[in-house]
Amino acid sequence: MQKAVKEDALRRLRTARGHLDHVISQVETEKYCIDILQQSLAVQSALKAVDHLILKGHLEEHVSEAMKGKNKDKAIEEVLDVFDKSRK
Repeated sequence: MQKAVKEDALRRLRTARGHLDHVISQVETEKYCIDILQQSLAVQSALKAVDHLILKGHLEEHVSEAMKGKNKDKAIEEVLDVFDKSRK
């Protein structure tokens, strides 16, 4: 993983963890449901941004090289598998 991608992903994941801790606290203290949902959506959005960042880095670092060589089919299958899992 590229150093910049790793640092950015970790920063975003720590932020998401902070949001998730807040969601847990809101549920425990029975806060207003809409407030909980909004915070939960923020966590999901943050995680989707991390997914995008890591996938982009993977495509740039690994898949672009694999497309030039004999691992082309494997690289394509890996990316398709990730997309299939993201739809579930």
